[in-house]
Amino acid sequence: MLKKIKDCLPMEEVELVLRLSDIQIKKTTSDADYASLIAFDGERKMEAKIWKFTDELRAKLESGEVYLVNGRMKEYQGKLQINITNLRKITPVDNVDLSEFYEKAKLTNDDLAKLINDYYVKIDNPILKDTVKTVLRRHYNEFFEYPAAVTMHHNYYYGLAYHTYSMLKLSDNYLSLYQFVNKSLVYAGIILHDIGKVMELSGPKGTEYTKAGRLIGHIALGANEIYAISKELGYANSEEILNLIHIILSHHGELEYGSPKVPMTPEAELVHLLDYSDSRMASLDAEINKTEKGEFTGQIAAFDKKSFYVPDLN
Repeated sequence: MLKKIKDCLPMEEVELVLRLSDIQIKKTTSDADYASLIAFDGERKMEAKIWKFTDELRAKLESGEVYLVNGRMKEYQGKLQINITNLRKITPVDNVDLSEFYEKAKLTNDDLAKLINDYYVKIDNPILKDTVKTVLRRHYNEFFEYPAAVTMHHNYYYGLAYHTYSMLKLSDNYLSLYQFVNKSLVYAGIILHDIGKVMELSGPKGTEYTKAGRLIGHIALGANEIYAISKELGYANSEEILNLIHIILSHHGELEYGSPKVPMTPEAELVHLLDYSDSRMASLDAEINKTEKGEFTGQIAAFDKKSFYVPDLN
């Protein structure tokens, strides 16, 4: 039986089955190419490097694929890392269950479709309801398959829909307590706040940013798509679409975090708070799940590389 990352020791020569992603080609100080990657064994992730980046290895390497990898383990900044010397793509002969190497949300996409629809039917405003329905129909498959990010949070199959459902669920108590907030606008804003990610990202397998994603970004892409569809429906100049697009443009909260506008309505502020909360807690959840009680997590990018202690409590 092949080893897992958790069984490996520094300086050990290893053979592992790994999904390789987030491939970046960089330069050494001597101007030679090398590859920096993320390796996942179905349970844990680690950084990987290919220092002798030959044309043969370059031709084999494809983001999101699963490989039989040979290399040497090393410890770097307190974490294991593998220096890859050779690799080949897994084939049916290897009898490896590839599904184990692709992370998925805690709920299936069918379950998420039903749960999100339960909130969609609560949208009372006909303009918002029709707009949400039309946008989702146009991007249905992608919305319920795509991740919500490349690396930061919900970066797995169905991650976008799971993030959306999590925000809808979190909104329940806020909307019950603060009844001055328009429920229809909040539900519509949550469901569509990240719709631009189906254009920003390449898909759930080997997720990368598209050209449009790199040049425009999901906030502007989403706002443009909603406006275009609302124009087709004859709603473009309505109060509903004006406020809905404001939510899309402001949901990151601050200009420095990529929002063209800061939230200026109660509904936009709430959607921002829910997005901020869920994205950060999801990042923490992913790290906590691979940390023993009584230990500190690794550094978490979403928290400015801060580590968290996991209390040794029942």
